[in-house]
Amino acid sequence: MCINFHKYNYNLLSDSEKSDYELRDKNAYKEVLTKWFNENLSDFVDRKWEIGEIHYLKQIGDFIKLLQEAENLYELGFYTSCTALIGVSAEDFSKYLSLQNNKNEHITIIDRRGRTTDVSQYNRLKLQLIENIISQNSYDLLDEIRSIRNDCLHYNQNFKQKPQNELKNDALKVLNNLKIVLKEIIGNNIDPNDFEILLDETFKQENTRNFEELIWKHRNMFSHLLNFHIAQAPDVKIVSKYNIYKVRNIDNEEIDLTEFNPQGFPTVIVDIDEKGKELIKKENITIGDIVVAKIYSNVDINGQTSLWYIDDIKNYSNL
Repeated sequence: MCINFHKYNYNLLSDSEKSDYELRDKNAYKEVLTKWFNENLSDFVDRKWEIGEIHYLKQIGDFIKLLQEAENLYELGFYTSCTALIGVSAEDFSKYLSLQNNKNEHITIIDRRGRTTDVSQYNRLKLQLIENIISQNSYDLLDEIRSIRNDCLHYNQNFKQKPQNELKNDALKVLNNLKIVLKEIIGNNIDPNDFEILLDETFKQENTRNFEELIWKHRNMFSHLLNFHIAQAPDVKIVSKYNIYKVRNIDNEEIDLTEFNPQGFPTVIVDIDEKGKELIKKENITIGDIVVAKIYSNVDINGQTSLWYIDDIKNYSNL
């Protein structure tokens, strides 16, 4: 049985009533989706951590859009759709690879009757292996995707009887297979020189869902590209610093403090709350002063320091 009663019978209503009913029902459906999402959120996140990472690819084709959508489908638990989409993405990537190597005969051929026919993925992979366009490992991974995808798209009796855990395993296998192949064939070694380019790319709407994800990805990029550990331990909630600083700038909202050392690095931008205003006024602190300060920051959900505040500050000339 398939039940598909998502909408009320608006034909029972007058034209003037329909819009109000639809608006009310849309708001109700938002609550249904929100409840379902929240109840399954932990599973979504756990599945995200099962998926391998490419980190970044400089050269991409349309196949990457399908891969990204398939990854989202796997997170949400739509395994059959994920498997089908990865199959299409893998085939599109194989065609892309042949065209990049000027192998148009991998895409279509002329048969004995002079008709143009499409080359199957099975034959295309064989040709790519023979011509050393792909390695044996990539061939095995792509051929496994092809086999699982065919089982899925033909929707034969065996596939229909697969339990949910097998569908999940199939989806995860093809998803990670394709990611391994992409890293092997067109993946780039992580290069710190790419950091600025990647920063710019993450600001594009198609690469991040919201500002929070943007910050999250920037943290992770720091850790991979620069081998820079900027995340605090999960049990750390507040970070404090106590040092001698030079005041580089100051206004009603912020004070810029530079560690007092020969390098003059790093500068910390500290927000001034009411407590900070009172301390700065009491010590008569101005630009160029040398100060001894204790500053602190609350650690956010990503394990990073956020806004810095003054816990205590003394003007060195007053000591």
